[in-house]
Amino acid sequence: MLKGLAVTPQFLREEAARFRGMAETVEREGSKERLLRMAADYESRAMSADKLTEPSPSEPIPVKSGKRTAKTPSEAI
Repeated sequence: MLKGLAVTPQFLREEAARFRGMAETVEREGSKERLLRMAADYESRAMSADKLTEPSPSEPIPVKSGKRTAKTPSEAI
């Protein structure tokens, strides 16, 4: 992957589509199968990333209570 490139579900799906397109143009069966496996892998990673980034409507979202922090150095003592 390129340094600094965000790996989003959309990016993964675009890469999967690119690999499927490459598989259509290649003549060797082994290369075609490899590209289609790579496309399937990217698509499954996109689905996993969707689950991580989008909370399920039936799932409660955990809320963490904040900790009180000292405002001045004298309060920290």
